[in-house]
Amino acid sequence: MTLGDRIVVLADGRIQQIGRPIDLYRAPVNRFVAGFIGTPPMNFMEGGLRWDSGQTFFIAEGLSIKLRSERTSKAKPADVVTLGIRPEDLRLDSSRDPSAQTGPADEMLKGRVVLVERLGGTSHVHFDVEGGGTRMMASVGNDRLPDVGETITVRVPPERVHLFGADGRAISNSI
Repeated sequence: MTLGDRIVVLADGRIQQIGRPIDLYRAPVNRFVAGFIGTPPMNFMEGGLRWDSGQTFFIAEGLSIKLRSERTSKAKPADVVTLGIRPEDLRLDSSRDPSAQTGPADEMLKGRVVLVERLGGTSHVHFDVEGGGTRMMASVGNDRLPDVGETITVRVPPERVHLFGADGRAISNSI
């Protein structure tokens, strides 16, 4: 992010995206760029889309997250999609009570903590998503950190997710 005013991301000798580092970070054109730009890297989860009563939902592994319809206009119901979210955008439930929720039910998932990395001002909480086993990581402050083995509730803010199609190209970005 500090390499220059404009950068080029290459994969196998092919240009993936050119632009300001912050633009590539906020609006990656594909899954490769999303995973390459940013430390720690973006979390990914495979799933599908469902439309119900005019609302669009990403469905996977115990997660049903309501999305903005304008962000999914390029997708079809049968499409396999990948949800991407940056570790700093995930929110751990502050109550440490897995039955408590601090957000809408359609923005929450549960997971079992497998590792807590204390880094000073922040910590990385690694967890396996309940119902499927996808490993994700949340970058959080050091207040009330969970213990390894604990079940946590995590909020996935829909305004911060990225969606990628089966071909890896962005369907929508968080900005």
